This record gives sequence, C-alpha cells and structure tokens, in this order.
Amino acid sequence: MPESQQSKGLSRRDFLKTSAVASATAAVAALGAPALINSQTLQDPVIYGFIGAGRQGNFHLKKLSVNRMGRCAVICDIYPPNLEQGVKTIGSNPDKELQDYRRVLDRKDIEAVFIVTPYHLHVPMVLDALSAGKHVFVEKVMMKEEDQIPRVYEAAQAHPNQVLQVGLQRRYSAIYNVAIQMVHNGALGKVQFIRAQWHRNGSWKNPIKDPAFDRILNWRLYREYSGGLMAELGSHQVDVADWAYQSEPISVMGVGGLDYWKDDRDIYDNVSVIFEYSEGRKFVFTSICNNASLDFSETIMGDEGTIEITLGLNSAKATFYPEQKAPDAPTNLVKTANVQEQNWWAGATVKNRGRKIGVPILPNAPSKNPSFIEKEIMYARKWLTEMGVLEVEKDRDAIAVEEEHFFHCIREGKKPISNIDIGAADSRSVIFANRAMDMKQKVFWPGKAEVPASSSEPKKV
Repeated sequence: MPESQQSKGLSRRDFLKTSAVASATAAVAALGAPALINSQTLQDPVIYGFIGAGRQGNFHLKKLSVNRMGRCAVICDIYPPNLEQGVKTIGSNPDKELQDYRRVLDRKDIEAVFIVTPYHLHVPMVLDALSAGKHVFVEKVMMKEEDQIPRVYEAAQAHPNQVLQVGLQRRYSAIYNVAIQMVHNGALGKVQFIRAQWHRNGSWKNPIKDPAFDRILNWRLYREYSGGLMAELGSHQVDVADWAYQSEPISVMGVGGLDYWKDDRDIYDNVSVIFEYSEGRKFVFTSICNNASLDFSETIMGDEGTIEITLGLNSAKATFYPEQKAPDAPTNLVKTANVQEQNWWAGATVKNRGRKIGVPILPNAPSKNPSFIEKEIMYARKWLTEMGVLEVEKDRDAIAVEEEHFFHCIREGKKPISNIDIGAADSRSVIFANRAMDMKQKVFWPGKAEVPASSSEPKKV
C-alpha cells in the first residue's frame, strides 16, 4: 500500500495486535433485535392499543405495521383525520376510538398501550394506564411538571410487574451504544465538554383547515401543552449527555427568546442552554428555528478524541476524530484507553492523531476474544469504509428497535433500557432548563442524583 494511503487508512499491525474491547459487547448484543424475536413471541403477540395518531404517532405506527411481536387492536385519537390516517398506516384494520382513551384502557383484551400524545397528557394517561393494569410505552418527555415525578414513581412501584418504557430512542441505537462505551472506556481521554444543536428553518406550525383544532394540533407552540424546543428536541440530546457523563446535571442556566416568528405562539423560538455536571463538565445545547445549516447532532469532546454523532432518520452515524493530547496536559498521569485500543475502536493510526481525519464508528461491537478471521474481516471493513470503497453500515432503526424491546420486556418479564429513572432524569433537565430561561437565573438540582446505567450496560465505578 502506498504511504499516502497508509497514512489515511488503518494500521494493520496496530489493528491485529490489539485486543477486543469486550465491555461493549453486552450493551450492543441486547440491541441485536432479531435475536429477540423467537417463536414464542411471534405465536403470542402482545395485544396493544395506540393512543395518539398524530405525526409522531403515525411514525410509530408505520414501524409497528411490520412488527409481528405485537398486534394493534384499537387506535384512539380525538381528531378524525389523524384517526383515519393511523388506521390506514397500521394496515391491520384495528378498532377506532374517537371519544375517550379510557375506553381503550377499559378493554380486557388490551395488554399494553402506546401513549404518543401531546406532552401535557403523558402523566395523566400513564397513571390511568398503570391503574388499569396495562404495560405502558410513553413518548418523551415523560413528565411536564416537577410534582408529577413522585406520582409516577408511586404508581410504577404499585405495579411492579408492568413495563413502563420511555421513548428515548438513542438508547436503542447500536452505534450510540458503541460510542458511549468508547467514552466510558476512555477512548476519548478525559471528556469535559459535550455540545449539541437542533437547528431548523421553519415555523413548526401545521396548516389547519378547522380553526377549532389549531391549538390542539399545533400544541407544540403553546406553553399550556408544550415544553417548547427544550422538551421536543433538547430532551433527546441532554439524555445523551447524561448517558455519557453517567450522571444528572447539578445546575443549568440559559436564555430563550421569541424573536423571529411573530405569531400567537408563546414558546421560545430560540434557546441557548448550558448544563453543568460534577467536576466541571458541561453540556451546551442550542436550538433555533430560522436556520438549518447545522441540523442536529451531538459532539462529545475529550482530550484524546472527539465523537460526532447523530440519529438522522432514526439511523445513527458517528465519526471518531483522534486528538493529540497536549504534552503538558494535567491528565497525562491518568490512565485512559491506550493507542491500540483507540485504533481498534475506530481505525485511527498514530499518524492520524491530531489531524482532522475522522473514521466512522461501525454499529456492531466485537465478539469477545475475536478470532483471526474476525479481526481480518473487521480490519477490511474499516479500511474499505475509510477509503470510501464501502458505505458505512446503517444502524438499525432505533424506533423499531425500541418497540421490539417493549414487546420483549412484556413477554420475557425484563426491564426496559429507557426506564422510569432515565425518563425522570430527562424530565428534570427539561423542566429546570425552561425554568432557568424563564427566571433568567441559574437553577440547581435539589440533590446529586445519578442516572442509572441502562439494563444492558453496567455502571462504571
């Protein structure tokens, strides 16, 4: 191989002499969803009701329409066009319920419900569903008000055999799991800064034929129903920061404004927020509605490397950029991932360190103690991908995977990855960030709570 290509590509010697980093295997193996679909789950599908057939609801229904682990028996929505579209999307001729979601909960044949409704309805519906004996999948953000958090915990504890899963789909992406394991295993060195943005160019307003439904269908624009940009967009990304840092923030400050879209909305159309974690770690989030050039992604920065990652169209892609640590860095005495381990993770050579040459992170973790052939195949895939000969493998659709896991947890008596603790931590971040912007002052967490690691990822100590 010519030297010019070798400097851009992988070091075969470095790759083959490194050992597999086995700690990611457990995290990603659980996300190999086809393994979850056994004959029992296919023969005994979960019978569920679906509440809320709006835009996000129909997105879920499209994935569920090809999921044989569950069967939709009824769809409920208060807006007739949404209801009709939902029935058409699922394609299995479910019953229709236009009036009251409680009629869905009253049905004895319904084992579980999907709650994909406006933000302010999540907790009342979750409480009613748990009380009715149903398993619950609820979209993020789970809680809108701080005093709702203990109420949901109390209900969940009263129904310990019922699954309560929160729709934070990045937790179900194999690439995100590999990337976060890289952070936890020190492949990026010391991580003290995470940046994320979710920028759009549009009013976020849906055209409505019947004015009577305007506030109902454009609920995201009104504080009565919505948490605004922080809830609808930032909630996903602050969850990534919590996951990477393995803790909740300790404080948040920020500014928001209603400066561009001059209509009847009362949520901010731009927000800039800084979350502070222990040991001086930061997470910065921005969201605007009049420029989409940066789109949405998270950037995790350490003194030995950076990961840029995004979940576009629910298929993740991530790139690792090695970083040359400063010779006099105070972390030089801190043990982090060695060069060989970094090379294994993302195909980085020593020659690439400190250069803006990124290497894609692939979605599948290694087997433990990989064979010579497995190493050769992985090396070839990484090299061909970096050379542009092979396209980066697509991550499995994270929404489809989280739906499969919901059904799997029900049938197998397992705990969901995105559980009530993760949902509550995410809710607190949204609630406190909005409070900080409204009050124009720093808001502190009431205690130093830690986000538990997901069920597939042991927490580092």
